[in-house]
Amino acid sequence: MLAVESSTGRSQALKLSLVTGFGGVLFFIGFVVLGLVARDYSSARDTISALEFTAVSSMQRINFLVFGLLLCAFAVVLRLELASGRGAKLIPLFQLIAGLGVIGDAIFIHDPLHLICDLVGFNSALLVLLLFAWRFRYDVRWKGWGAYSIVTAMLMVAFLTMFGLANHFGGPAGAMEKLATATRSAWSALLTIRLLRGVRLNPVHTPA
Repeated sequence: MLAVESSTGRSQALKLSLVTGFGGVLFFIGFVVLGLVARDYSSARDTISALEFTAVSSMQRINFLVFGLLLCAFAVVLRLELASGRGAKLIPLFQLIAGLGVIGDAIFIHDPLHLICDLVGFNSALLVLLLFAWRFRYDVRWKGWGAYSIVTAMLMVAFLTMFGLANHFGGPAGAMEKLATATRSAWSALLTIRLLRGVRLNPVHTPA
């Protein structure tokens, strides 16, 4: 039987709020531009957080803050959009935690608190991907997105592993961290584009 959506439309406010899903793209553009103008900063070698110890420190802290707030806002959007079903509460929860972790990066620029916020943010982002993969598995509207979400999570882990190795032994640690961030941001942007095009995340039911 064909699946029928339990809800047929979005409010105008919800449609407009979907753009918060592009927060990762805005964040990416921000740290790339700041990396180009910061003196004695190597985008390949240095981490994103290292920008907080350059002449553009305030701008990067704002970049973290805005990104974190957009992640939190998108968590609210996802809760409304998902409604019920697999991950309907856990996905927005971990999205919110990821946003709070990024906000923490803006507030706490020194370790160990900054590192803790990093770990909270990245691990929560990974959990969001895995929970979405679980939800997408049986949703024909999102065919292929379960696999895409898992591949994105695997790439993030791979890049972050290479980041750790490069950071310890010397190498392009910054590039690896930025690739992990870009991979996750691309997934969020593509998800948001599909939502803006009218594809829904709310549950479906099969009529008898």
